[in-house]
Amino acid sequence: MAVRKKQAKKEMFIFSPRPNRAASIKWEEWGGEALRKSEEQKKPVLLAISASWCHWCHIMDETCFSDTDVIQLISSKFIPVRVDSDRRPDINSRYNQGGWPTVAFLTPEGEVIANTTYISTEQMRRLLTDVADLYSSSGGKVDAAVREIQQQRRDRPAPSPAEPGPEVMSNVLKIIGESYDRKYGGFGREPKFPYASALAFLLTTLADGYIEAVEEMLKTTLDAMAAGGIYDRAGGGFFRYSTMRDWSVPHYEKLLEDNAALMSVYAEAFFLTGEPGYENVARDIYRYLGTVLLDLGTGAFAGSQDSDERYYSLDALEREKRKAPRLDRAVYTGSNAAAASVLLRSFQIFGDMEFRRTAVAALELVWDRLWSGETGPSHYYADGKPRLAGLLADVSPLLAACIDAYESGAGELWLDRAIQVAKWLLANLEDVENGGFFDCVKALGAGGLLAEKDKPITENSVAAAALIRLAQSTGQPHFGNAARRALTYFGSIYKEKGIMAADYATAVQRLLDPPVRVTIVGADDDDATVLMIGAAHRARLPFRSVEVIDPETHGEDLEASGFGYAGRPVAYICIGASCQAPVTDPSVLPERLEQGRRQ
Repeated sequence: MAVRKKQAKKEMFIFSPRPNRAASIKWEEWGGEALRKSEEQKKPVLLAISASWCHWCHIMDETCFSDTDVIQLISSKFIPVRVDSDRRPDINSRYNQGGWPTVAFLTPEGEVIANTTYISTEQMRRLLTDVADLYSSSGGKVDAAVREIQQQRRDRPAPSPAEPGPEVMSNVLKIIGESYDRKYGGFGREPKFPYASALAFLLTTLADGYIEAVEEMLKTTLDAMAAGGIYDRAGGGFFRYSTMRDWSVPHYEKLLEDNAALMSVYAEAFFLTGEPGYENVARDIYRYLGTVLLDLGTGAFAGSQDSDERYYSLDALEREKRKAPRLDRAVYTGSNAAAASVLLRSFQIFGDMEFRRTAVAALELVWDRLWSGETGPSHYYADGKPRLAGLLADVSPLLAACIDAYESGAGELWLDRAIQVAKWLLANLEDVENGGFFDCVKALGAGGLLAEKDKPITENSVAAAALIRLAQSTGQPHFGNAARRALTYFGSIYKEKGIMAADYATAVQRLLDPPVRVTIVGADDDDATVLMIGAAHRARLPFRSVEVIDPETHGEDLEASGFGYAGRPVAYICIGASCQAPVTDPSVLPERLEQGRRQ
C-alpha cells in the first residue's frame, strides 16, 4: 500500500472582512508549484498582492474578485496566486507597482507581462481578456521580450563604491527641504505620508546643533499632523496617510510600524524642544499600542488594524458600542522589534518603567518563538509556527532592539543576543566582496524577480547603524568595518532614493560622529542605576553608547579595566580618545556629556 506524503499545511488567505466572493477563486500560494502549472497549462500567472489592512484591497475583493465574469475569466485563463504583502515583503518589494492592491500578470519564469493597481470591475474584465489573448497569440514575442529584460538586468552595472562623508547629511537635508510643504508641513503634496524617517533625521540634525530651518520644518509638520484628521484622537494613534495635502482626510488604516515610528518622533521632539504637547501625543500613541495592538497573553503586538471608514467616523462613545476593525494578530519580528526600540527610547526619555517592561516582553516573545541560531529570525509567527526565515527586514530592527534593551539596563543577555544576531547577519547576508547586505539568505521563491537578491537601502542603513553601535559597545571593530562597507556601497546612489535616503544619512552621521561612550557601573536592579542610565540618555546628543556593568557579576573585570565601584552607581565618560573623571551624581551627567562633546 502506497503511503501518501503528508503535505505542509497551507496558510489561510486573508480577504475583506465584509461580504465578498473572492475566496471562490482557487488561489495558489506563491512558489514553484504555481509557476510549474503556468508552464504546463500554458497560462499566465495572475499575481494579486494585497494587505490585511488595505481599504482598496477590500473593495477589490468585494467588487472585481466577486464578479461572476471576472471569477470565470481568472479561473479559466490564468493561474491565480495571492500574496499578503506583510507576510511576504520579499515578493511585495519586487512586484508591487506603487500601491495596494497590485495585480501583476507573469510568465512561467515570473517575469511581468502587464500590471496595475486598483481598477474597476469593467476595466478588470477587459484587462483579463486582453492579457489572455496576448499571451495565447503572441507567446513567441512575449518570450523574446522576457529574454531581453533578463539580459538587461544581467548587464546592469553595479554602483561604484564611494566613501560617505559629511556631504551626505547636507545633501539629504537639501532633498528634504526641497520637498517640504511650507504651508501645511510634511513633504510633497497629496497623498501625504508622515515620512517618519525624514523627521527622525531632522531630529538627529537638531540634536547635533540648533538650525532654525530644521526646527521650523519639524514643528510645523508635527503640529499639523497632530491637529489633522490623520491623528485619531478618539482611539489614539495615527492613520497611515492623508488623502489631502492639509492632513484633513485620512486613509483609515493603522500599522504598528508606522505608529511606533511616530511615537519615537514625538517623544524625541518633546525631549529636544520641551513642548508638552509632543509628550501628550507620544503617550497617546502608546495608549493605542497598549490597549488595541498589544496581546496581553503573549506580550507581542499585532501587526496592523483594518481600515473601516464607517467605524472611524464615530466618536469615542459610539465606537465602544461597535465591533472594532479586525486586527492582523500575526507577530511580525521586524515591527515588534521596531516598537520595542521606540518603547525603550521612551523609557530613556520619560523614565517610565512600563515602557521598558512592555518592550522587553515583546522582545522576549520574538526571541523565544522567532529566533534561530541557524536560520536567523523568522518573519512572522502565525497558526502556531514561525514562517519565512532570514529576511534583512527582520534582522536589522532586531539587532537594534537588542542593543537598545542592553543600553536601557535590561540585562547583559541582550548584548549577548545582539552579538548573536550580528554574527548571523555577517555570516549569511553580507556581500563581502562588494559591501552591503542582501535582503534574504537565498531566493525564497522560484523564478523571475525572486531569483535575484536585492540590497534595500533602508534595511542596510538600519543594519549599519546598529553594527556601528555594537562595535562601540563590544570593542570589536569588524562589526563597524562591515557597516562602513555597506554605507560605502550606497555612496554613489543614495541621492536617487530622494527623501527615502533619510535613514542612510542618519547611519552615515553615526559613522562619522565621534563615539560618545558611557560606562555605568551599578547593580542592574538598583533604582539608582536606573536613574544614572536615564541621565546618560537624556544628554542632548545625536548619539551615545551606554554600557552597564553589574559589579556583582563582573568584579574581576572591573579591577582589570580600572573601573571602580564604591557601593553606588558611577558613570565613566569617554568621547573619542578622551576620557573624563567619573560621575556619581546623575543630575550632572547630561551636562558633562554635552560639554565633553563640544570640546
